[in-house]
Amino acid sequence: MLAFSRLNTEERAFEKIDLNTLVNEVKEELKETIDEKKATINYEVLGKISVIPFQFRQLLFNLIGNSLKFSKTTIQPIITIKSEVIKGSACIQHDVKLLNHTLDIQKNYYHISIADNGIGFEPQYNERIFEVFQRLHGKETYKGTGIGLAIVKKIVENHNGIITANGKLNLGATFDIYIPEN
Repeated sequence: MLAFSRLNTEERAFEKIDLNTLVNEVKEELKETIDEKKATINYEVLGKISVIPFQFRQLLFNLIGNSLKFSKTTIQPIITIKSEVIKGSACIQHDVKLLNHTLDIQKNYYHISIADNGIGFEPQYNERIFEVFQRLHGKETYKGTGIGLAIVKKIVENHNGIITANGKLNLGATFDIYIPEN
């Protein structure tokens, strides 16, 4: 809860940073789990983005960490990270399900997608999973506090962005993040 509450009071100094650098830092921190699960994290040049570095690193840590945590035991976890700059109006063309959210059709957005082949979740939980203490699985099955995705959502909001989740039970999950370019 302390980490969650600090997101409101922390200084918000934006810096243009290389997303590949942040992903590499997170991979290094999660190296033991990645090796243990024989996970593959696929990404190419993700580009530079203007963010609050500490917060965005935490966002990536939580999302990649969840992909590892909620992986299947029977297959190798594969996490795919993509990034592109799109116009708000292009979201319709990308078949993006923004639910109750809207993007300014005139603005450019960094669209970051993190997808996995894990256990996924039922589509009816697409919004609920971002609420504090919302767990779809018992504590005995998967460790955690139930605030990781609430922290991710708050970080995205601190960047004036939107995050959506798309889950398919036993097929994996995809998180789409939209951060204004400026």
